[in-house]
Amino acid sequence: MMIKSTRKSKVVKVAAVAAALGSLAAIGFAGSSPAQADPKQYEGLVAVGSDTTQDVTNAFAGFSSGINYTPLQSSVASGLTQMISFDAGATSCIATKTGAGLMLRPNGSTGGRRALSQIGQGVSTWGTGSPCGPRDPSGLIDFARSSSGPATGDTATVLTYVPFARDALTFAYYSADGTSGTDTTQANLDTIFTNGTGVIGTTPVIPCGIQTSSGSYGSWNGNVGVTNVEMEAGTALCRGVLGVPDTTGRLQEHNGAQLKIKGDLVAALSNSLCDGVVGGAVVPCTNVQVIIGFSASQFVARSNGLADPNPGPGVALGSIAGLPFVTGTAPNVLANPAGYANTTFGRDVYNVFLSPIIDDTTNGALQSLFVGPTSAVCSADTTVTNLGFIPLSNAACGTTTLRGGYFTGNS
Repeated sequence: MMIKSTRKSKVVKVAAVAAALGSLAAIGFAGSSPAQADPKQYEGLVAVGSDTTQDVTNAFAGFSSGINYTPLQSSVASGLTQMISFDAGATSCIATKTGAGLMLRPNGSTGGRRALSQIGQGVSTWGTGSPCGPRDPSGLIDFARSSSGPATGDTATVLTYVPFARDALTFAYYSADGTSGTDTTQANLDTIFTNGTGVIGTTPVIPCGIQTSSGSYGSWNGNVGVTNVEMEAGTALCRGVLGVPDTTGRLQEHNGAQLKIKGDLVAALSNSLCDGVVGGAVVPCTNVQVIIGFSASQFVARSNGLADPNPGPGVALGSIAGLPFVTGTAPNVLANPAGYANTTFGRDVYNVFLSPIIDDTTNGALQSLFVGPTSAVCSADTTVTNLGFIPLSNAACGTTTLRGGYFTGNS
């Protein structure tokens, strides 16, 4: 309850654009990153990981983006355990429990699952090479937020993915002059993200890349139908030539403000540099559109002022083969159930636990909060809906059958 995105012939062109943007690439993203809203209390089950689900989990914990919510509590008589949720983010340190030392903040679903996996594996190298690490994450986090499930073919059972809501992943677009291509097909997205340029309708397009610790990075690659290697090659122009917000040139997931800055950098180029980038056409740089994979739920919440940052003027969500993923206009944007139900672009979102922990039926507080259709999380339909998701059916919410293996890495 709420209280208050011919290859060989393009190489020379890309190099020329890169040279021209050497100075522009130095433009930073000051003010485009969301202020991280860490919790105000330190007793409970600590969540880290997904940017996609951080706002709804923050709301479950009682406070999100300046708004107070009724915090979810376990129903066990021995204590009213709540949850604590730390936002995703790069290269910053967090203290997750009273008296605990600092640990590197996990940045996205994969980062959260890597940190959780170190606990299961008895590894204490989390954050190696960062200002905060290395660190043993045992006792510092309890579960990971994730916008993606186990990888296809993962038959391990050491991590349990407990679903609680439905999201959709489509593309966000922006062009400086506002003449944007708004609808395309999966096949055309495959072409664009493989070749590095393309056209949506009559609008020339440059695809941009999501930061790789995000679950949405892998999910979007799968939705589009490209491998990680193809995606890296396809987004090289956006990442390298427009190398901000960081040295990788990738964007924090679902950040419309950062996408707009990329598009404005393109528009600032000399028109002669954009000619030929897309199919040899004469293209004014102000007409070039940038695109990136983007969560529909996050677009809803951020457009409606319930999460940060706002997508900003000119940033909108595209439709796939005529299927929209949201309806309405800010501040009354709504999820489109038909889009979320799509078997390619719709997706469940999860809370991830070490399997022995979630399987322990003597832990009544954990079971009460997360497991089964009557759990506190599965009963929070209003909060789930307000934050842009669609609640799962009783048969699907809170199940503990989806399992996978550990993740490796120190960040």
